[in-house]
Amino acid sequence: MIELKIKPQLPGIIKGRNNELYALVKATGTGDQQNIGESPPLNLAIVIDRSGSMAGVPLEEAKKSAIFIVDKLRATDRVAIITYDTFARVLIPTQQCINKAAIVETILSINPGGSTDLHGGWLLGAEEVARHKSTNSLNRVLLLSDGNANSGETSRQIITEQCSELANVGIITSTYGLGYSFNEALMIDMARSGLGQGYYGETAEDLLDPFQEEFDLLTKTIAWNLKLKAQAPSFVKFKLMNKFKPVQGTSDRWHLPDIAEGGDAWALFKLEIDEVENQIGPIEVLRCSMSYQTKVEGNTVIERTEPVKLMIDRVDPNAHATFAEDEEVKRRLDEILIANLQDEARRASIRGNWVRVDEIILRAKTIAGTDEWLQGSLNELQRYAKLRRRDEFSKGAMYNSDKMHRRLSSNTELGSMAYNVSEELDKHAYLRRKMNRGKRMPRN
Repeated sequence: MIELKIKPQLPGIIKGRNNELYALVKATGTGDQQNIGESPPLNLAIVIDRSGSMAGVPLEEAKKSAIFIVDKLRATDRVAIITYDTFARVLIPTQQCINKAAIVETILSINPGGSTDLHGGWLLGAEEVARHKSTNSLNRVLLLSDGNANSGETSRQIITEQCSELANVGIITSTYGLGYSFNEALMIDMARSGLGQGYYGETAEDLLDPFQEEFDLLTKTIAWNLKLKAQAPSFVKFKLMNKFKPVQGTSDRWHLPDIAEGGDAWALFKLEIDEVENQIGPIEVLRCSMSYQTKVEGNTVIERTEPVKLMIDRVDPNAHATFAEDEEVKRRLDEILIANLQDEARRASIRGNWVRVDEIILRAKTIAGTDEWLQGSLNELQRYAKLRRRDEFSKGAMYNSDKMHRRLSSNTELGSMAYNVSEELDKHAYLRRKMNRGKRMPRN
């Protein structure tokens, strides 16, 4: 079961004035997760770029990552293997993962080729997943590329629209970028529109970490297809701060990330509250509910939470001045503000305006305060900025921002502002706060 809660930034607003307030909506798995049983069957297509630029270590590491996934699949899971260069090919049509040795042998036989028909490879993977798509399975395309789409369909708008259309019918896309030549805007847009995850590795040796993160997420998922609905009275204007995809045909519902063991999905709203006259007592300023899929006694069912309301007191200015800001809401707000600043800094770096980049990073570091994770992430970007390494900076900023907008937070994260690598490594891979999204977590 999923429990939905709303927390305000402050416990009250000022009476007799218009107010601005942030509210955190958090979805948490409840009950004994050990009794949920195995995660739903997986229905995967692994799509590997074998273009000429992948020759050598990059392709070998990509093959190793694919084999890592195959080795961990259950006999009830399905997998297809697709490669693409100038043309796309189905090497292994979708099949249950029973004869792993034969699948691994085929993966090992992949050799480098020519250009990059990214769209053709992704589409073949989606078609293989569609052959056995079920509401009882997690249906996902895992797409790897190290370069720009330069063969077949290359329009970013067309490709992302197709990802969105397939996500609407339950076929999810996750993307993996490798190196510095791939189009990060396309890859992240595919993942956002496709309701999947966006990853990248700076080097081929960094590639296995994101594959492990995705696999851990798939096998620990306890609720998926989350759709959050928000409503407010006429005197309140609200805005979702996270970059979540709206549910098709709606303006008040959004897709949230799948919830996996130990993690919370969250959304931050900005509320602009007009003064309400002739009303006594607390007022309702936001109401939220959620639908999701989960397993109950081995069967996939659609569940809905009861609506939860945010009721807020109106107080005089002196009382309001004594209120302490909720720590969790503040940290999520800081994270979103820093994510947005990283997007702004990326745009400045593309224009070659490094003075502006430096200014933005310093502003973000001020917001980060004593949070060691946020400061460490910004230090990594600052290093690229000082060296004027545009490609590294652009990818680091965009992937950091995307993760901050759409990540699961750990149930145990809210304590100290200190950051400890050993403690992060003890978490499930999908809950780890990496300072550099493109690098492997250092092992002690």
